[in-house]
Amino acid sequence: MRSKIYGLALVASLAMAGAAAAEVEERIQNGALSFSGGNGFTNAVLTITGPGEFETEETASRGLPVFRAQNSGRLLDGLYQYSLVAATDEKLVIKNKIDNGRGAAARDFTYKPFAKYGAFLVSKGTIMPADDVAGGADGDAVE
Repeated sequence: MRSKIYGLALVASLAMAGAAAAEVEERIQNGALSFSGGNGFTNAVLTITGPGEFETEETASRGLPVFRAQNSGRLLDGLYQYSLVAATDEKLVIKNKIDNGRGAAARDFTYKPFAKYGAFLVSKGTIMPADDVAGGADGDAVE
């Protein structure tokens, strides 16, 4: 019975996380990847990986970071993946408190995490949404 309750709790928490992710939309324009929607984000990290061992990280202490292609040198054509993680302003109560050594400064809450993952393509030096491509990820036609 407990495993069913834990399973339902896990599904519910994943659904809520998915709802928060649905509020944040990927925007690709003017050679930049940015995000719109949602608010109250802190300590955000946007990690992007791609062809030729490309890896970069953009951060923002408040709000969501922006990736600008012009700041990254020449990007190779191909599929790039990103992960965006941040803390929201929503507080979650810590149920099983531990002694973290902070004494009176210890908190009984943590901030709810947020994560979004996606991909985009670079073709002839231009960033475009991955779903705008008629072919597969490797450039072959999709059957």
